[in-house]
Amino acid sequence: MLVPKRKTVVAVGLGQLLSLCITGTSSASSALWKHYNISIPFTQNFCNYLLLTLIYFFIPLLFAHHHNHHHNRISFQFLGFSFADVQANVLAVLAFKNTSVLSALVLSSWSIPCIMLLSTWFLDAKYSKIHVQSAVVCLIGLGMLIWGDTMGHEDTTMNHSWFGDIVCLSSATLYAISNVTEEHLVKHHTSTEFLGKAGCWGSLICGIQAFYFEYDSVIQITWSWPVRKLVTTHTIKNKKLTFFCLRLPKVTLVSTYVVCLFCMYSLVPTVYRMVGATFLSMSLITSNFYSLMVGLFFLDATMPPFYPMAYVLVIVSVTTFSLAPSTTIPIDRDLERSPLLHDPQLK
Repeated sequence: MLVPKRKTVVAVGLGQLLSLCITGTSSASSALWKHYNISIPFTQNFCNYLLLTLIYFFIPLLFAHHHNHHHNRISFQFLGFSFADVQANVLAVLAFKNTSVLSALVLSSWSIPCIMLLSTWFLDAKYSKIHVQSAVVCLIGLGMLIWGDTMGHEDTTMNHSWFGDIVCLSSATLYAISNVTEEHLVKHHTSTEFLGKAGCWGSLICGIQAFYFEYDSVIQITWSWPVRKLVTTHTIKNKKLTFFCLRLPKVTLVSTYVVCLFCMYSLVPTVYRMVGATFLSMSLITSNFYSLMVGLFFLDATMPPFYPMAYVLVIVSVTTFSLAPSTTIPIDRDLERSPLLHDPQLK
């Protein structure tokens, strides 16, 4: 039995919207480093967790019409998720600094089979042949993306170390743990409760690390506001071409990162309830393609071979995955009042 077409379209659409959010965060961080030599991942993530706490914990607490002691209590069961989530983000940054780009991309793909294994063990997920085949096709698409990225670029295999490989593998494993844990939590708590409590713990953990590791760097930053127009000249096929691009101020770039990450965290619970963590991990692979689109329009980038074909393979795989029967027992529809989940046609 296949899932209704409307739910498939919604699931795939939300997955690609989340992939675009990832593209926004990576593009903003890359611009901060390229134009201003600024790298403050702890501080950027702390701002996101703080915004989650404000929107999903304190505001509902102030305007609640009745006393909800379950929402008011900072539950310790969210501590493990927040810790794994924060450390996975940190290790992902360290991985690219301590190993080659090729190794980091290949090892990060471990998160997909790891999520499937953890879901089977702890969430009693039942994967059909269609699910497994879809995941394999998705990994083939990822392999084509990596191949296209590394062809003709010797620097992608430089700076290789076993320490960096271990860090990258640890990051992928922590991502899998946090994603499976989040899938479990959002199926037993409302989105508001989950995001509020996860934001509280995330703010505490990430805030301590940001203060310890990045305090000196943050206070030395001169936050700029004006938008600058850059003019660059490139020679292509013996022709000089002039390109115009905008250098966004530091505040705008940090704000873009926080807003994109906030939107992603806000939408993820809905996707988990519809199709699970494995589907989301597969969907986010297309962020590489969207990042390339940003480079084509705003930077002097070129289309690597096999990228369009790889994108099609990933989209086909996630669509097929979502069409297959659910891997876990459906949650109670009354848990979350959402039109996407409450539509009778989607049941």
